[in-house]
Amino acid sequence: MQYHIDATGKTKQYIEGLLPSMLSQLALTRSRQFLHIIVDRDSEHTGQTVPLPGIDTVLVVLKPTRNWVDLGVTLAHELTHVAQFAKGILKPTARGRTWKGKLYKTNHPYLDQPWEIQAFARQEIIFRRAIEL
Repeated sequence: MQYHIDATGKTKQYIEGLLPSMLSQLALTRSRQFLHIIVDRDSEHTGQTVPLPGIDTVLVVLKPTRNWVDLGVTLAHELTHVAQFAKGILKPTARGRTWKGKLYKTNHPYLDQPWEIQAFARQEIIFRRAIEL
């Protein structure tokens, strides 16, 4: 998977250091999609993943933090969503999202969404494996 990181200094270096391991763990290294990571102080969310299917790109927006562990765990969480989209398990629709073919409307409770349950379950392990190398 090719990627571009819109960040500066140590934040960019940190993300660049984690990405190869995380992409490998999520079986994304051979993905043809493009990953664009933006670190944005004005982001409303700690992390957000937005598929852009028309240009075969996935956008990940991260809010910077002084806590490197939190940033790494959030990156792992969002990359789990990238993998879900890339593998077609999770798909955006006009009425919500489909997970393994089942529609979940936009008002479905956040912590009951199966893609979030999976991302929260995996984020810590992906991050810890990435920093062990």
